[in-house]
Amino acid sequence: MLTFPLHNAALDLKGKPPEELPHGLITPPATVLELVERERAKHPPETFARDYVRILNLETIGWFFDGLHQEVIYRETPQGPEVLAVGYDEVTAFRKATSKEEQRKFSGYLGY
Repeated sequence: MLTFPLHNAALDLKGKPPEELPHGLITPPATVLELVERERAKHPPETFARDYVRILNLETIGWFFDGLHQEVIYRETPQGPEVLAVGYDEVTAFRKATSKEEQRKFSGYLGY
């Protein structure tokens, strides 16, 4: 039996240009929160607590961008990911305008 959702936001966003895809702070949808809570039950509390923000942000980014074939740069926050750049043009501009040291503070997602 499948335990993951078969429909996510990325399916509804497919084919849209990068500028029309989600930007800014993305609040994790209820389905992602449920998935993260199911994962919590599978891991020791101290391990999960350490990785909670990373897992929450990665699952949320995946919910919105998986399969869209767009690179995404985002900042992890306890409230969900803050999307700073989507697609080749925005990501390239972000990298040109941001030092390598500063770029290390952000996460990337390829959306494939």
